Amino acid sequence: MEKQQAFSQNNNDEIDLKQVFKTITKYKFIILILALIFTIGSAVFAYVKPSVYFSTATIEVQEEKKGFNSSALKEAFTGAGVNVENEMEVFKSRFLANRAASYLNLGTRYFTVHNFRKEEFYQNSPFVVSQKFLDNMIYGKTFNLIPIDKNSFRLVIEARSKWSKDGILDELGVKPFKAVDLFSYDKVHKYNEEISTEWFNITVQKISKYENSEYQFSFVHKSSFPNYFKTLSISQVSEFASVLRVNIQDSVSMRARDLINALFTAYKEQEKERKSEVANLSLDFIDAQLDEINKRLKTSEGKLENYKEVNEVINLSEKATNTSKKLTEYETQIQELSIEENILENLQQYILSNHNLSGLTVGSVNFADPSIAALVKKLTDLSTQRESLLIDYTELHPDIEKMSKTIASYKRSIKTALKNNLRQIGQRKASLKSLINKYTKSLETLPKQEKELTRLTRHFAVNEKVYSFLLEKRAETAILKSSTISNARILDSAIIYPIPVKPKRMLIVLVGMILGIILGLAYAFIKEFLNDTVKNTDEIERYSSIPIYGVVPLNKNKKTQNIFLEAFRSIRTNLQFLPQNVSSRVITITSSVSGEGKTTIVAKLAEIIAQTEKKVVVLDLDMRKASVHKEFDVDNILGLSNYLTGQKTLEEVIAKTEQENVDLITTGPLPPNPSELILTENMKTLIEELKEKYEYIIIDTPPVGLVTDALILMNYADISFVLVRANYTRKEFIKNLDRLAKEHSHNHIGMILNGVEIGEKYGYGYGVSYGYGYGNDKYYKDRP
Repeated sequence: MEKQQAFSQNNNDEIDLKQVFKTITKYKFIILILALIFTIGSAVFAYVKPSVYFSTATIEVQEEKKGFNSSALKEAFTGAGVNVENEMEVFKSRFLANRAASYLNLGTRYFTVHNFRKEEFYQNSPFVVSQKFLDNMIYGKTFNLIPIDKNSFRLVIEARSKWSKDGILDELGVKPFKAVDLFSYDKVHKYNEEISTEWFNITVQKISKYENSEYQFSFVHKSSFPNYFKTLSISQVSEFASVLRVNIQDSVSMRARDLINALFTAYKEQEKERKSEVANLSLDFIDAQLDEINKRLKTSEGKLENYKEVNEVINLSEKATNTSKKLTEYETQIQELSIEENILENLQQYILSNHNLSGLTVGSVNFADPSIAALVKKLTDLSTQRESLLIDYTELHPDIEKMSKTIASYKRSIKTALKNNLRQIGQRKASLKSLINKYTKSLETLPKQEKELTRLTRHFAVNEKVYSFLLEKRAETAILKSSTISNARILDSAIIYPIPVKPKRMLIVLVGMILGIILGLAYAFIKEFLNDTVKNTDEIERYSSIPIYGVVPLNKNKKTQNIFLEAFRSIRTNLQFLPQNVSSRVITITSSVSGEGKTTIVAKLAEIIAQTEKKVVVLDLDMRKASVHKEFDVDNILGLSNYLTGQKTLEEVIAKTEQENVDLITTGPLPPNPSELILTENMKTLIEELKEKYEYIIIDTPPVGLVTDALILMNYADISFVLVRANYTRKEFIKNLDRLAKEHSHNHIGMILNGVEIGEKYGYGYGVSYGYGYGNDKYYKDRP
C-alpha cells in the first residue's frame, strides 16, 4: 500500500502530458480564436505600417600626404592624417545636416492614402505647393487636399485642441485650464490660385493626373530638417581604415539615396570652403607684408639711384662689394626671421585667445617649427570636433567639458613651444646683428662716398630679396588656393534599394500568431490551474483510492441517449460483483452538494435495474429537498416522514410508478427533525421490511457535504455511491471523502462520475473484481 502511495505521489509531481493535451484540447477554440485575432491584428499592423528603405555609401576622408609642400605642419593643417573619429562626428552634426538638407526640397511633404495605407510622394507628387508666408503654428499641421474636378479642389485643415487658461480665477486664485480649438479650414479653391489667410499664403499647382481621391501635405520647418538624418549611422569599414560607411533609413527609397549624396556634397563643400578661407587669410597676410616691403624697396631704390646721379658713382670697389654681399645676406636673414617672429607672435596670440584655429593662416605654417606640428594638428582636430558637438550640446555637456580641458592643455604646450621658438629666433637675430656690426666696422676705412653707396646698395638688395621671398610664398599660396580640393573621396555613391528593410511583415505576422497562441495557452493553463473541480476519472484516482463504478455522460439529445443508458447498464453490471449471499441489496446514493444530478441518477439506475426483472424500491430520504417524486411523476402527500412517525403503515406510503418493477417511497411532509427520524428504530425496521419485498433498495440521501443524514444511512447500505459531477465537484471534497472512508473504515463506498461530455468516440468496460469496477471513460472528454 505504501509503495502504491509513493508511486502515486511521484506521478503527481511529474508533468502529466496526457492532462496537458486534454487541457489544450479543452480550450482549443479559445486558443485558436486568440491566435487568429493576434494574427489578423499583426497582419493589419504590418500592412499599415510605413515601409522603411535603406541606402548606403562609402567615402574616404583621408587625404594623400603628397603635395607641393611637404612640411609636416603644413600637412597637419591641410588635412593629411585626418582624425577619422572627428570626421564621423562632423558627419553627425546638425550643421552639416542642415547644409545637406538645403540642397534638397524637403520643406514640403506630400502624402496620399491608398488601400488604407499612407504613402509619401517624393519628387513624384501630382501637385506642388509653393508658399510665401507660413505662421509657426502651421508647421507640422496636415492639409487635406480633396480633388473636385480638373480645375478645383477642396482644402481642409482639421481643428485640433490645446490647453489654455481663461481669464477667470478659481477659488485658489489660479486660472483653470480649458480645451480650446485652434483654427480649422474648409474651402474650395482653384489651382494656381493664391490662398491667403492670416496663418498662411500658399498656391497649389497641379502637375499630373490624380490617381486617388484624397491627398495630404504638410510643411517642415528648417529647424526640423536634421530629423531627416536621425537614422544616420556611420562606421569605419575596418579598424585602421579612413574609409567610412554611411547608412541611412527613410520611408522613401529615393530620398534615402539623396540624403546621403547631399550629405557627401555638403561635407566636401565645407572642406573646400575651410581650406579656401585659410588660403585667403594667408594671402591677406602676405599681401600686407608685400605692401610694406614694396614701399621700402621703392624708397631704397630711389635713394640709391639719386645718390649715384648726384655723386656720379657707378661701381664699388672689390672690398666694398664683398662686404656689402655679406651684410646683405645677414640683413636678409634678419628680415626673414623678423617676419617669422611676427607670425609666431600672431599665432601665439590667436591660439591663446580663441577656441579653434579656423582663422590660422597658411603663411604662418611655412615658418613654424616642425616640432609644433603635432600639437597644432591635434589642437585643430579637437577644436573642429568641439565646434561640431556644440551644435547639438551645451558647454556643460561632459564630453564638451572634457574636450575643453584637453584643448587648454594643448594650448599650454603650444605656448611653451612658441616661447622656445621665439627665444631661438631672438638668439639667431642677435648673432646675425653681431656679424653685421663686425662687417659694418670694416667699412669705416672706406671713403665716405663709397661707404654711403655701399649702405644704400645693401638696403636695396635686402628689400629686394625679402620682396622676392614674399612673392614666392604668395605664389605658393595662390597655387594652393586654386588647387584646393576636399579631403573626401567618394568611393561608392548611394543608390536606390527598392526592397524595404522594415517592417519585417512576415515576421510581425508570425510573432503575432505565436503571441496569440502563447496567450491562449497561458489562459488555458491558468484557467485550468485555478479550476479546482474534478474533470475526469484520472483526477479522481489521483486524489482518492475509492473505486469508480461508472461514468455517466451528458444526455443532450437522441444521439447520446443510447450512450447515456449504456453507462447505467455498466453500473448495473458492476453491481453484480457485490457479494451474492444476500437476497436484497441496499444502495445509497449521495453527493457533495446539490446540483450534481443525484436525483436523475437514482431514478435512471432504478429503471435500468428493474429491466432485469428485479423488484426495486426507491426511498427519497433527502427530506429537506425532495425531488425524486418529480422524476416518477408521483405525488408527495404521504411518505417516509409519515411512516417514521408512526402515522402511516408501510403499505400506505409505498407508491406505484409507471415503470414496471419500480416502487417509490417519497419523503412526505417535511418534518422538523429529519436527522432524528433517521436515527429512530423505525428506520431500521423499514429497511428490514423492504428487504423482504424487494431485491434492490435504492436510497436517495441528502448531500454528504451539507448534512450528516447520508453518513447515517451509509450504515444500512451494501454499497454507497457518492456522485461526482465533472467540472462541478471540488477536488477538496474527493480528498476529504477519501480521508473519511479511511478513518471510518468504509470499504463499501464507490463513486460515479456524472456529467462527462461525450467525445467523438465512446466505449465502456466492466470491472472484473469485487469493489472495483467502472465504466471506461477513455472516450470521454472534459466538460468546458
